[in-house]
Amino acid sequence: MNKKKDKKSDEFSPKNLAFSMRRVMAIALKTINQFRRDRRTLGLLFVVPMAIMLIFGLAFSGEVQNLPVLIDNQDTVFGMMIEENLANDTRVELTAGDYFEGVEQVEKGDYYAVILIPANFTQSILEIQAGNTTQANIYLYLDGTKPTIKGSLLGALRDALDETMGNTGISVVQELAFGGAEFSGLDVGIPAVIAFVLIFLLVIVGVITIIREKIQGTQDRLYATPLRSSERLLGYVIGLLLIAMIMIALVLIFGVFVFGAKVQGNVFLLIFAALLFGLAHVFLAVFLANFAQNELQAIQFAPLTAIPSMALGGMMVPTISLPVWLYPVSFVVPLTYGINLFEGIMLKGWGFAELWVDFLVVGAMCLIFFVLAIITVRNRMRD
Repeated sequence: MNKKKDKKSDEFSPKNLAFSMRRVMAIALKTINQFRRDRRTLGLLFVVPMAIMLIFGLAFSGEVQNLPVLIDNQDTVFGMMIEENLANDTRVELTAGDYFEGVEQVEKGDYYAVILIPANFTQSILEIQAGNTTQANIYLYLDGTKPTIKGSLLGALRDALDETMGNTGISVVQELAFGGAEFSGLDVGIPAVIAFVLIFLLVIVGVITIIREKIQGTQDRLYATPLRSSERLLGYVIGLLLIAMIMIALVLIFGVFVFGAKVQGNVFLLIFAALLFGLAHVFLAVFLANFAQNELQAIQFAPLTAIPSMALGGMMVPTISLPVWLYPVSFVVPLTYGINLFEGIMLKGWGFAELWVDFLVVGAMCLIFFVLAIITVRNRMRD
C-alpha cells in the first residue's frame, strides 16, 4: 500500500510536473506514427493538396476566353475588318448568323451575345470622316447576368473597333437579354454559392455521420440483424435527406432574404432543383462513406469533392474558358449542372423547358451514385 502511495506521489512531484520536452516529443511521435500506420489517410494528406492545386492552377491559367458569340456582318469593308479582328481575339469564338435568330439563341443560352454590323456601316464611317455626321452604330444584344463575361465581351468588341478605326465615333447600341436583366456581383455569385454550399456540407455531414456509426460499432450491430444492405442504405438516405432539406431551406432563405438574391423564375422549381441536387450528394456521401475508415478520411473527402468542383464547375471561371483538354471534364462535375439550374431559375427566369437537360443529368447522377452506393456497401461485420 505504501509503495502504491509513494509511486502515485512521485507522479505528481514537482520534478515530474515541470515542463518536459521529452514528453512533448513522445506525443508528437505518437501522432506521426498514427498517420504512418494509416496509409490511406497518409495518401490522402499528400494527394488532396496536390490534386487541388493542380486543378486550380490549370483552371486559372488564362483569362476568360472562347465565349460563343454570333455575328451578323452586313458590311463588306470596315465591318469585315472588325469581324477579322474579333475572330483573332481569344476571348470570343465567332459564328456567322442572322441577328434576330441570334437574339433567340442568346435567350436560350446558346450564345453570350449577338453582334449586328449594318450594311451602311462603312458609309456612316465615311460620312463621319467627311464631317457630315458624328456617329455610326453597331448593335449588340448580350447576356448581362454575369459582369465578368459582359466585361470581356465589351472589351473584345472595343479592342476590335480600336484596331480597325481608332477613336472614330462609333456607338455600340446595347440591349440586355432576359428582359434587360443586369445584376451585381452578389446577385450573380449567390446561385453558385448555394450549389457549392450544398455540395460541401451534404458530403461532409453525410460521410461523417455514417463513419461515426462505423467507429462506434453501431453498424456492426446492425449487421447482426435481418436488415438488408439496401434497407440500411435507404434508411441512411432518408435520414440524411431530412437533414439536407433543413440545410437547403436555410441556404435559400439566407441567400434570398438576408442577401437579397433575386429569383426571376419559379420559386417552387428552385426548391425542387435544390432538393434533387441535394439528393444526388446525399447518395454521393453514402457512396464515399463506404471507403472511409475514420473521421479524418471522411473530412478529406469533402474538399476532394467540393474544391475541384469549384474550379471545374463554372463557379470561378466559365467552363467554356477552361483549357480545351480540360473542358470536357466539366460535363461530369455535378456543380456544373447545379450552377446551370440555380442561375437559370434565379437570374434568367428559365423554367423546366429550358433546363430539362440539366434536371435530367442531375437525376441520372442520383441514380448512378445510388447504384454505386448499393454495389460498394458491406453487408457483414468486419472479420
